[in-house]
Amino acid sequence: MCVIETMGYSKENKLMYCSGCIIYRKTGKCEYLRYLESKVAVDLASDSVQEMSATDCGL
Repeated sequence: MCVIETMGYSKENKLMYCSGCIIYRKTGKCEYLRYLESKVAVDLASDSVQEMSATDCGL
């Protein structure tokens, strides 16, 4: 299990923990990261996010 899987995905965790990963440093690729980032992209495109209005953000 990689560290980011334990710590949770965030851009900060990606920078901190993946920079020390031998596979990520050598190949620049990580299937688990790709999965997590695609999941985040899908979550951002969900209906609940799209339905938010400016008033929901306090504007």
